[in-house]
Amino acid sequence: MAGLAFTLGFVLGLVIQLPVITLPLNEEQFGDSGFKIGVRSESEGSARKQLSLDNPLRLVKPSSHGVVYPQNNGTNAYLQGQTDYSGSQQSDGSSGTSPAKEAVIRNRESAKSPDVVDGVFWSKTTERKCPGGFTEGDQKGWKNKIDKTKVVKLETGCGRMQNRMATFKDAAQACVRYRLNTDQIQGEIFSFYLSKLLGIDNVPPSSLHLVNTIDDRWRTVTGEIANSKWADDKVVIFTQFVEGLKPSYIPVEFRGEDRKLHPKQDLMNSKGPEDLCDLVQWSDLIIFDYLTANLDRVVNNMFNKQWNPNMMNTPAHNLERTSNGRLIFLDNESGLFHGYRLLDKYASYHRTLLDSLCVFRNSTARAIERLHHSGSVGEELNKMFSQNEELYNHIPRLPQKNAKILQQRIADVYEQIQTCKKQYV
Repeated sequence: MAGLAFTLGFVLGLVIQLPVITLPLNEEQFGDSGFKIGVRSESEGSARKQLSLDNPLRLVKPSSHGVVYPQNNGTNAYLQGQTDYSGSQQSDGSSGTSPAKEAVIRNRESAKSPDVVDGVFWSKTTERKCPGGFTEGDQKGWKNKIDKTKVVKLETGCGRMQNRMATFKDAAQACVRYRLNTDQIQGEIFSFYLSKLLGIDNVPPSSLHLVNTIDDRWRTVTGEIANSKWADDKVVIFTQFVEGLKPSYIPVEFRGEDRKLHPKQDLMNSKGPEDLCDLVQWSDLIIFDYLTANLDRVVNNMFNKQWNPNMMNTPAHNLERTSNGRLIFLDNESGLFHGYRLLDKYASYHRTLLDSLCVFRNSTARAIERLHHSGSVGEELNKMFSQNEELYNHIPRLPQKNAKILQQRIADVYEQIQTCKKQYV
């Protein structure tokens, strides 16, 4: 009897001294990390199933005794008595959200603004308060006008020396861009179609046209064509002239070295409807100019600041606003071609502006995501160009080299959006 009591006591002592976490091994299972994870035997019943790969202990290594010891690889801060960022079982055995995570949630909630949804996107309510831009109908109507309406006047204006202001028979007007350098014509027209591909509606309707003094549409202005030193059979771009434009200034959020537009409640609450609409459009402008590497707008102000410290307080170059607050993105001829050749010199300015942006139009972000995953922006641009321009054979298409640069810059914007979502969503 004494021998039996001694045996029972010995066995009981062993049980009491066993570690709290024991995983007897009858087979080995590899997790995502490459570490072996212990699995209980089937005989222990359905309640003791294989350790889930979603368990916080999945990145741990079993000892030769079947005891799991945590291995800190930098991603499991909640193990070994540290803070629980998972919001589930905590290191002290209690359940619920940790104080650290509660603080993070409180900070995010307090920073939220009704003008922003899902962390980093302008709300539809805010966007609806902003004036509408150019529509597909505007573009079709414009193409129909320049194809059928006679030009009755051609005069200096619209920027560069050989550009002209054209007046049609119905009194509508157009800025006509004439360039000896083909890639400036390409930059303007392909930037326009990129804006359509992105759903950005701040670029005025534009289309190619052929100078032809024999054509009845040009016959009234043959003298002005000669004075302009335009060559016959030369491709030009007709861009709709918008009346009553005013200069547009760079928002204070982008003027200083600490430039930043993030979804902070105190920032949004300090803005009136007009200022908010400016910021909505500027979020598109920064993306558009980054993709095209346009150096003749905001980058122009940033670069010239080295000679004029007040440059960022002056109107943005080639950016105007209508009387109702719609921003007009003008003169995009450096985009996609000339700007790409000068990336070594100006890339840091473009990157600084992109890094400062953490609020986006949802539709623009979706277009970026689609183009990033499809990898087909070059093909889509060339297709859109050839389908919409009868003169598509008169100028070269977007080269493969330029398409690759554009695709990479789309990836940069996509990554910026993801970075902001991780911070604010």
